[in-house]
Amino acid sequence: MSALLKYELRKTRAMKLIFLGVTAVAEVVFLVSLFLRNNEGNTDNIIGTSALILMLIAIGGIILIGIQSIFTLHRDMNTKQGYMLYMTPRNSYQILGSKMLENGLSLALAGGFFFLLGLLDLTLLFSRLGELERLWGFFMEFLHMFNAEIELDTAQVLSLIFELLTSWLAVVSIAFFADIVSSALLNGKKANGVVTFIFFILLTILLNVIQNLLRKSGICTTITSTLIMQSIVALCYSIGMYFIAAAVMDKYLSV
Repeated sequence: MSALLKYELRKTRAMKLIFLGVTAVAEVVFLVSLFLRNNEGNTDNIIGTSALILMLIAIGGIILIGIQSIFTLHRDMNTKQGYMLYMTPRNSYQILGSKMLENGLSLALAGGFFFLLGLLDLTLLFSRLGELERLWGFFMEFLHMFNAEIELDTAQVLSLIFELLTSWLAVVSIAFFADIVSSALLNGKKANGVVTFIFFILLTILLNVIQNLLRKSGICTTITSTLIMQSIVALCYSIGMYFIAAAVMDKYLSV
């Protein structure tokens, strides 16, 4: 499994290095413009633009990590390169497991990296402006307009990030399953793509329904506990998709 995991990490390394380079450039622009700012706010436009770009890079990077994993799986099941992978002495559970593990590990590392980077940049920004408490107060008042229970403490922020990452991992696992079903059972049939897409949408809706029912059930009494429970549901859903998809792959696609 470790050899397969290293192989999967190498296949997705190029895109991650590109995103890291773009992030570094945007971060340098943000920091330089922040420290060159005078009392008249001569670099405020640059600060705002670079901060927005950094946020978009973080969101786009995490989304593309999942999309790249989906395309990699699809290529491995439909090209000679993927056929050679199945010729190795590895079963379908190991092959798919390494892909799931690579995606989960990449999402966790990317999420942690961008969280720490954002925390650093916000701290530097508020410190430089010298109005930390007042700006934070305005921000919290804005959030309370939507939900008075939001406190945005460390537990809530971390649980929110964890919930977003695990839910995205679950969506990727659904896409894995749908793509495997497409290659194994629908290959060459009319409307293969349409049926696969509908199958993917239905499974994604089912995940959202389960999470919404849990949130409305009253089992969880705080925002933090609700987010944690939704994360657990997403992880269990991912594990379920993995075992079902691996079973289909092992039966219909193994050499």
